[in-house]
Order: sequence, then structure tokens, then C-alpha cells
Amino acid sequence: MHRVVLGACAAWLTGVGLAAFVISHEMSELMDDSLAGSARLALALYEGADNLGVLALEDSAIRIIDAGTTITDAPWPPVPADGGQDIPGWRVFRLSDPADNLVVEVGHTNMWRRDELRESLTWLIVLMLPVLLAAPIAIRGTVGSALRPATRFAEDLRQRSAQDLSAVTAPDLPTELASLPTALNAYLDVIRARIDAERRFANNAAHELRTPLAAASAQAQLMAAGLADSDAATRLAAACGRMGRLVERLLELSRAEAGMISAGTCDLVQVTRVVIAEAGIPVVFEDDEMEQMPVAVDPDAMAMILRNLLANAKAHGTGNIRVMLAPGPELRISNSVGPDAQFRHAIFDKSAMSQGTGLGLAIVAQLAQAQRIDMDYAMAAGQATVVLRFQPIHVSESRTS
Repeated sequence: MHRVVLGACAAWLTGVGLAAFVISHEMSELMDDSLAGSARLALALYEGADNLGVLALEDSAIRIIDAGTTITDAPWPPVPADGGQDIPGWRVFRLSDPADNLVVEVGHTNMWRRDELRESLTWLIVLMLPVLLAAPIAIRGTVGSALRPATRFAEDLRQRSAQDLSAVTAPDLPTELASLPTALNAYLDVIRARIDAERRFANNAAHELRTPLAAASAQAQLMAAGLADSDAATRLAAACGRMGRLVERLLELSRAEAGMISAGTCDLVQVTRVVIAEAGIPVVFEDDEMEQMPVAVDPDAMAMILRNLLANAKAHGTGNIRVMLAPGPELRISNSVGPDAQFRHAIFDKSAMSQGTGLGLAIVAQLAQAQRIDMDYAMAAGQATVVLRFQPIHVSESRTS
């Protein structure tokens, strides 16, 4: 508000200054015109009546030179040329008539001219001063009235509970601020969706961990009571292993959702071979006789994607797993599946017969999105296929990274 008032005052002062400059210039020209008119009138009267006493007024003077003889004198030295000229203390206009050998010089004192200009500017400021005094009051009232809905909207937000994520409304906001509630509601929608996702994730994670934890606890209790059979240790290890795999996948999903996987490049041929070797499952790998295939994907992220896809293929497929590389670059994973098989993309979304965690495709989707990998899923003729398409990368770029 203060800045607006100060800005208005500065604009007013600038306007007054410009007006003073223009008035000064125009009045100077007006006075020069007056001098020229007086000179012409004096010349005409002298030629017609030989009487010029009435033209010599206070704060002005006139000099007439007739054929080299000074008829009436003036306090400034003779002026050599016609036109308006500045003489110390005077503004003089000279007019000559070569036919009659007459010269007329008319002058105003500078003091008189300054007094006239000062008087004009004083009246200008006096007349404009009420405008300056009224401007801050009018600006304060106008701005305050215009911002009152925004102030009320801010007060409503301040009194709102931090747990209240419902949509906000402010129908009386000025047009310039009308987009604020829309933007704020979009932000609240994102927060609400994230909180709901976190709640669902926590509930599902607790539910998934409860079963292996209960199994491990039961086996441990039997072993402690001396009632366990010879396979109890094996079952306990299996339950712990399942919990370990679940926790590992939860950590992978958490890292992917948090964007903790950095960017980078890797050789898709080498990473695929290493992951297949570590998986320890039968996989038919067709590398199209390529020795290397650089892609703009972090090696750890690429390995996690492949491990999850291979694990899903093994868990839900019925035939050999085929991994194929093709120019593009493109990687395709496929295998045979049962008649009721389908891709389940939601977190913990799995079939009733599944022994997995239901996290595989969610992890893959998060990592693929973060690494700018296009993914396609297809389920046709008893064959499930996942296609990964990578951003092209130059060989020289891959060597420098």
C-alpha cells in the first residue's frame, strides 16, 4: 500500500515537473511574441505619429534609432541584429526598417519574466495540491476495497485445520486473483492423493508382512518348545526369506518412487547377460548377435527392471522365458501363460494363486518412468509380452559417460 501511494506521489511530482517545464517554455515564447508585437507596433506608431511614450511601460523599455540618431534610449547596449536576444538582465527584440533607416528595440527585464513565470507555476502547484493530498486517501481506499476479498480468503486459510484437505472456494476474488483457488485446489488434490497412497501402501505392506511373520513366529515357537519336526528350520528359513524378499522389493519401490535412482548409461547386452546369469532360471536370450547396445539408463535401475520382469515371468508363466534384443534399442520379454493370466499394475495387486508380492510391475513402472523408458504390455494367444523401448544414445556419448 505504501509503495502504491509513494508511486502515485512520485508520478504526480513528475507530472508537475513536466508541466512546469512546458509552461516555462510556452510562456517564454509568449513573452517573445509580445516583445515582437510591441516592436512592430512601436515602429508603426513612430512612423505615423512620432509618439512612443505610452509604449515604455514598467519593467520594459524601448529604444528607437532614426537615421543613426537615438530618439528614445534603453538601458542595454545597442543590439546589432534583428530578432530576440538575451542581454544581461534583459530579453530584447530588435526590429529594423531599412527603407526608412529606423531601428526599434523593445526589452523586458529578466526579473519581470521570472516573476511572471514563478507566479504561473505557483498557481499551478496550488491548484494541483488538493489532487496530491486526495490521491493517497483515494488510493488507500480503492486498493483496500479491492484486496478485501483476498484478505478474507487468506484469513480463512489461516484458520483452516492442517488436516482439512477439502477444496477451497473464494467466489468474490478479483479477476486477477481468481486463479488462486484453482491452483491451490490442484495442489491439495496432489497432497490428498499422496496421503491416500501412503495409507494404502502402509496397510498393504503390513498385511503382506503379517503372514510370513506369523509363519516364522509359529515355527520359532515350536522349535523353542521342542515340538518342531525336522523340517521346522527349513520352514522358518523360507518364511524369513519371503519376508526378506518382500522388504527388499518394498525398498526398491520406495527408492523408485522417491527418485533416488540416478541417471546414467549402460550396455544393455552386458547387463541382461549378468541379470540372467544371477536369476538362475532357464532363459532363452537372443541378442541379435550384437556385442553391445548402449542405452541411457542407470545400470542399477536396468538390473532391477530385468530382475522384476524375469521374476514375474517365472512366477506367472508356464513356458520358457525369451529375452530378445532388437535395434531401436528395444528389449522384449515373453513367455507362455495360463488362460486367466493378466497384467496387474496396482501395488500388491496379484492373483489369488500368486505366491509373489504383487510389487514387480509397480517397481518396473516407476523405474521405467524415471529412466524415460517406454513400456508396452501385451497378452494374446496364451503369450505374455513386455516390450521396453529406450531413448537412442550415441556411441561416443556412451564412451564418455
